Amino acid sequence: MRLFFLACSLFCSASIFACDICGGVSGNASIGLFASTKFHTIGYRSSMRSFSSYLYGIRHSQEFLFSQEIQFRTQIHRRIQLMGAIPFQYAYQKRDFGSDAVWGIGDPNLMGNFILFQNKDSLGMSKNFLSVGVGVKAPLGKNVPNTNVLKNLYPGTGSWDYLFITNYTKQFSKKWGWQSELSYSLKGKDKYGFQYGNSTMFSSQVFTSRSLSSYRLLIALGAAYEYHQSSRANGTVDSQATNAGYILSSKASVNLLTYRWLWSLYVQQPISQNINTGMIRQNLSGGLSLNYLIKKSKK
Repeated sequence: MRLFFLACSLFCSASIFACDICGGVSGNASIGLFASTKFHTIGYRSSMRSFSSYLYGIRHSQEFLFSQEIQFRTQIHRRIQLMGAIPFQYAYQKRDFGSDAVWGIGDPNLMGNFILFQNKDSLGMSKNFLSVGVGVKAPLGKNVPNTNVLKNLYPGTGSWDYLFITNYTKQFSKKWGWQSELSYSLKGKDKYGFQYGNSTMFSSQVFTSRSLSSYRLLIALGAAYEYHQSSRANGTVDSQATNAGYILSSKASVNLLTYRWLWSLYVQQPISQNINTGMIRQNLSGGLSLNYLIKKSKK
């Protein structure tokens, strides 16, 4: 049962510092809802996102962003989790008359997650779980001035960014549960005076758990809403690339849990969106992850 809640913490979560719309910063990390304190994790995540850019209603370019990431999570206290990630990104833009590629180490991130409330039944099963997290992303990835037309493809934002997040999980039974998450990302300025707009995200999903011999299969289905404020250059809204707007997406994940490993596959498909007055459209995204579970030593 503790493995079940650990798995929920890994897949019922959103990414920290999700890339700005059509941006190339892949400082992704997962924040979960630990009902168990018996495991630390270290893992690898591979993801792909794609965008299409339009001018006067005609598509003139496509962008593909591939991120590879080493991530970890450790339980430093029964109510405190520490997690982080170091990403590497390859970005490719295909235009009507040419193409470009940009790659490199991205901005690493670190987050502390604090368990505020955890209600268990007589069998030790979590019924309600609430946590809040605070994180920071360091500007170590390569970044360029906003005069560079490929700026959004570079692996770094060049700024210190901060994230505030809250997670809630409701367990209805041994097989069914519901999870929601609300986050706010506060973006800083880079050395060129450019600042991506702050962003807000809300996601909600239903998950179910099924036994497969000695393994456990976990499936989640839900939706996510993102809202991005306008980007600014020296305090003034950048009218050429505001990145402002919203995306409403459906999402699903399939997860296989063994005694020491958690394998995960996820996909996300936009349902409705309006970014940069329709000049940018996000397409299907997805990813794979593999996490190794380390049992916490008893003292």
